[in-house]
Amino acid sequence: MKAFFNHLKTLAVSPFAVMWMVVGMYAVKAVLKIGVGQHIHSPMIAGDGFHNMADILEALAVLLVIWISKRPSSDDYPFGKKNVEFFTSLAIGTVLLVMSFNFALQSLSGLLALFPQADQAVRSIIPLPEHHPLLMDPGTFKYVVALALGSVIASLLVSRHQKRVGKASGHASMVADGEETASDGIIELITLLGVLGEYFFPAPWLEYPLGLLVAGVIAHTGWELFMGGFRVLLQHSIGAEHEAEIRKCCLSQAGVLSVDTVKTFQIGSTAVCMLTVVTEHNTSTIAQMKYGLEHALKGYILAAGFKDCELHFKFQKPEPNRHRVAFAVVNQDNHLVVASTVEQASHVIICDVEHGDIVRSKQEPKPAAAELSQFLKRKRVTCFYLFHPQPDAVEGITVATAPSFQAHLVGLNPRSR
Repeated sequence: MKAFFNHLKTLAVSPFAVMWMVVGMYAVKAVLKIGVGQHIHSPMIAGDGFHNMADILEALAVLLVIWISKRPSSDDYPFGKKNVEFFTSLAIGTVLLVMSFNFALQSLSGLLALFPQADQAVRSIIPLPEHHPLLMDPGTFKYVVALALGSVIASLLVSRHQKRVGKASGHASMVADGEETASDGIIELITLLGVLGEYFFPAPWLEYPLGLLVAGVIAHTGWELFMGGFRVLLQHSIGAEHEAEIRKCCLSQAGVLSVDTVKTFQIGSTAVCMLTVVTEHNTSTIAQMKYGLEHALKGYILAAGFKDCELHFKFQKPEPNRHRVAFAVVNQDNHLVVASTVEQASHVIICDVEHGDIVRSKQEPKPAAAELSQFLKRKRVTCFYLFHPQPDAVEGITVATAPSFQAHLVGLNPRSR
């Protein structure tokens, strides 16, 4: 018995089992609605039954799409075929938009029918659909109410379960079909209100303004589904707010100087992130840094509602910030030191600086004082160093105090000169 209940629990969260349940629900609805609608001459109920037959085909299409999306990845499809589900989102979104338009036209047609002269004037200009008032007798009222109420409850409960299982299993097509099932439930609720309004009050017109409201809600749902599928199929980013948080997570990790690029897109329910991280660390440290980044980003992405994530990192050194500086030097007791004044200096050492380190240097004789400024400009020197608290000024050149008079402490290597 325990094994039986465990099997039922497994089936309850199986996408295939849930979608077959949806097919069965729509089949029962279609048979009952078409039968009752034709019996009481209700085009609204019978028409909804035929609409449920189309829902059966849609549910079968979702089953096929789920099966295709579960196929393993290959050389031709390295990410698998998960994005096929978003074609269903596009299709269902389009169907809902068309449905909302037709439902709005029927509701407007019903409202205009209350004013025969206005109805005739409008129909002479715009070809509105033919209006069919709800027909029913007291003997069939309870059966119609039971059918309508049962349909509403079934649609809303099944829709909720569809969306929950679809989100848990990462099937966007199932979530989209759940939204469409919920829209069916709202339409069925309007049908029920129309039946009750006509029976208890002489007011069958109540269903028409409510129908316009429902048409707007369905159109909103359809547009969201359509645009959601459209963005994923065009590899739209997962969202500026998510990318900002991803960048923030990276910058909070030790050793990360900046994040040069963040590119994201969605494959099925998987978020794919490609990041270029700027750091000064070497290869051995980068391995530890990458582990920390993966842990932090995966936690955020999964908490944001995605089922999985793929992270691709590229680590690079920061721009070298190349520039040139110069030191005024003099030989004292066979040791090269930084001169205190321009007059005291015998040579000038031109240094290429990258990442704050001197990578190349060249020692040249100091030119005459009148020519020093032009000499330094020709060498593209950005700063000229003297070892003095108030160093001599050089026209057109920034002059600064050297941190030490000892050549090796400021990055110079006198032995190589």
